[in-house]
Amino acid sequence: MMKAIFQINHSLAQMIVDAAKEVIEKDINFIQLDGKIIASTDPKRIGFFHKVSLQVKEKGTMVKIYRDNKLEGIKKGINYPIVIDGQMLGVIGVSGPPEECESLGFLLTKITEVLIKEQMLSIKTHSLDELRSAIVRMLIFENDKKHTLLNEHFHQLECELEENAFVSIIHLHKLNNPSEFTTMHNILLKQEIKLFTYLFPNKYVIIVNESQYKTVINRLVSYLQSIQIKFSMGVGSITPLENLCASYNKARISLKYANLKQIYICEYAKLDLEIVLENIDSCIRDEYIKKLIGELTEEEITLLQTYYKYNLSLKQTAETLFIYNIVWTELLKKQR
Repeated sequence: MMKAIFQINHSLAQMIVDAAKEVIEKDINFIQLDGKIIASTDPKRIGFFHKVSLQVKEKGTMVKIYRDNKLEGIKKGINYPIVIDGQMLGVIGVSGPPEECESLGFLLTKITEVLIKEQMLSIKTHSLDELRSAIVRMLIFENDKKHTLLNEHFHQLECELEENAFVSIIHLHKLNNPSEFTTMHNILLKQEIKLFTYLFPNKYVIIVNESQYKTVINRLVSYLQSIQIKFSMGVGSITPLENLCASYNKARISLKYANLKQIYICEYAKLDLEIVLENIDSCIRDEYIKKLIGELTEEEITLLQTYYKYNLSLKQTAETLFIYNIVWTELLKKQR
C-alpha cells in the first residue's frame, strides 16, 4: 500500500514562514508542489504561481535566482525542496541576493523540518488516541468483536492483550479544569496502560491484562493518592477478551459501591452480599428500607449509621455523638 503524503495547509505553512522570518529577517515563501504560493511573509504574493518551484521539484535540489523578473513574478533568492522521510512536501524560498541567503539555507530548512515534524507527530498522537478509544469502546460495548482487525490495531498501539483481562473504571471527583483530564491521560500512559478511554463527564475506563492485575492497580492507586487526585475506582472481574463487556458491568457495580462507601477502590472479586444488594431493583430496595426503618426518628437513624460506621464500637459511637454509655446502651436496646 502506498504511504499517504502529509498535506501542508495554509495555516501550518504561514506559521512556518512567520517563524522563519523572525530568525532570518528576510521574506519567506511557502510553495506547493504545483507551484502555488500558499503562505508568505509578503501577503501580496500569496496565491500567485511560482515558476521556479517547479524546477526545484524536478531537480530535487535548491535553485538560485540571481535577478528579479517582474513579468514572470520572479524575485531573486534561493528556493529549497522540503523533504521529510524521503518525500518532497513542498518548496520554501527566501527572497534576497543569493550570496546573502545561502548561509541561511541550512537554518531555514531546519526550522521548516522541525515545525512540520511537530505537526506530523501531533496528528499521529491524536490518531493513536482515537484508535485507543475506539478499541476500548469496541471491547466493552460491542458483542461482535472482529479479532483480526483488533490484533492489527493492538500492533499499532504496541499493545499485547492476554487471553484474559479486566476492566476498571476510574471516577475523578471535583475536576474543574479541562487540563486535568489531559493530566490523567498522561498519567495512564506513564503507568504503561495502553488501553483506555474517557467517558463523559468524569470517568476513565482502562483495560489491563490478568497478569498485571495487582501490579497495575496498586501502582496506579498509590500514584493518584500521592499527587492528591480525588478519585474512586471500581475493578471488574477477570474475563476472556470476548466477554470484557461483563467485566465492565461488574466494574460499574464496584465503582458504585466505592462511591457509596467513600473509599478509593472496590474490587468486584472481594464483594459478597454487596453484589446482590447493588443489583436489587431500586423500588424494591426502597420499599424494604422503608419497612425496616420507617418508624425510626432522624436521631435514631443517625445513631445507627454512626454505630455501623465505627464497626459496632459503643465507645467510639458514644464519643462521636456525645452520649453517655448508659444512655447509649438503653437507646441501642430500644432499636433491637
